[in-house]
Amino acid sequence: MRISALLSKTWIWKPALAAMLAGLSRLPVSLGWLVFWSFLPLLSFWEEKPDKKQLILAGLVYSTIYSVVCLHWISLVTVPGFFGLLLLFGFYFALLFSFIGLLWQWQPRFKYLFLIFCWISFEFLQSLGEFRFPWFNIGYALTDYLVLLQAADLGGVYLLSLLILLINIFIFRIRKTPGSSLLLMIIVLICWIVYGIVQVNTFPLKKTNLNIAMIQASIPQNLKWEESFLDSTLHRYAKLTSKAAESAPDLIVWPESALPVYLLKHHRYRFFVEDLIRETGVDIFTGFPDYEPSLPPHPQRYKFYNSASLFRKNGTVDEPFRKNILVPVGERMPLLGIFPFLWNIQLGQANFEYGDKITSFNINNHTFSAIICFEIAFPEITSAIARKGADFIINITNDAWFHRSAGTYQHAAMTVLRAIETRKSIYRCANTGYSMIVSPLGEILEISDLFEQKII
Repeated sequence: MRISALLSKTWIWKPALAAMLAGLSRLPVSLGWLVFWSFLPLLSFWEEKPDKKQLILAGLVYSTIYSVVCLHWISLVTVPGFFGLLLLFGFYFALLFSFIGLLWQWQPRFKYLFLIFCWISFEFLQSLGEFRFPWFNIGYALTDYLVLLQAADLGGVYLLSLLILLINIFIFRIRKTPGSSLLLMIIVLICWIVYGIVQVNTFPLKKTNLNIAMIQASIPQNLKWEESFLDSTLHRYAKLTSKAAESAPDLIVWPESALPVYLLKHHRYRFFVEDLIRETGVDIFTGFPDYEPSLPPHPQRYKFYNSASLFRKNGTVDEPFRKNILVPVGERMPLLGIFPFLWNIQLGQANFEYGDKITSFNINNHTFSAIICFEIAFPEITSAIARKGADFIINITNDAWFHRSAGTYQHAAMTVLRAIETRKSIYRCANTGYSMIVSPLGEILEISDLFEQKII
């Protein structure tokens, strides 16, 4: 296709350019500022009053380019899953672009309000249902800009997305109404920046004497579940835990499924943890798979859970927290309740059960709750933890799946937003990184490198 012919098809190049800008803003290359320009090609496209076919095709182009640029790392975990995501979000964006385009033409006076309403609603709806995957929120592009992130304590990542949309709209409108658009943009930016500066410099922080150590053992994914490597895993955790105990912490944290065994059921490995606690004199909080017998009409003999709990010096184990939000396909095949035959399809998923509550733990008169891996992407669960009065939050994860990709960066970056939204410190303990401590202001106080054995 000739360049002139391609340029004439605005339903191709305009959404493709917008998707490229939005995708680059989410990569660990310090280009988050591109998000303030990423909607300009789309605004120009919708202004042309495209027909229904062009709207659908534009949505497919945008979704495909954005996914390839920003979410290519999913193919490192599962190639079929990546193509499934292309299909699913291609459908979503085709609907989104169609709604915006048709509403834009139906009531042009309110076109910008329609855009904001539809886009923010789309971001919110991504967090619902069994296919939930809220990775397209444009607010995450601002992860490197601590001052701008502070507004998240007012309206979460969705407020950041709304402000980004407003700046795009004001820039787009400058060519038609330069005076009013520029003035409104300056007012919004000043209020946004001033609020952030005030919060960073005046938000009341309370220092405690609680000392927490996190273990990043860095077990490669290709070895983690190998039975022949299990003794090496035990040795590594024993060595790092003993070293961490030298600083006399109140709590030592291991990551998600640190020991790839049913820890509460296998006495040998439970005794290993309990012996280590007795030797070090420090409680250990760790993730582990777990199961319990099921009752009819459940199609399997056991129910399996992705769990975590606190192993104490007195030999007891607190009531485990069971992961509430599971990775679609990766941890549970969606729609099992509607299509029971899906229980028989194995694509590498574990088919865990959903946990149904938030569990609180207490250490030295401080209360905390935990979230596991994917749950960091859902502000509703961290907000619920904050409402229950937790003093801090622990996020345990594996992340070895992502290798050295943008996925690891994007997953860890969500921790910063959750800390600001809840104004709680978050301790993120990852198997291979990034492990980090994030303050209630979103400041990363300490962080590991990828694939290093590290004690924080």
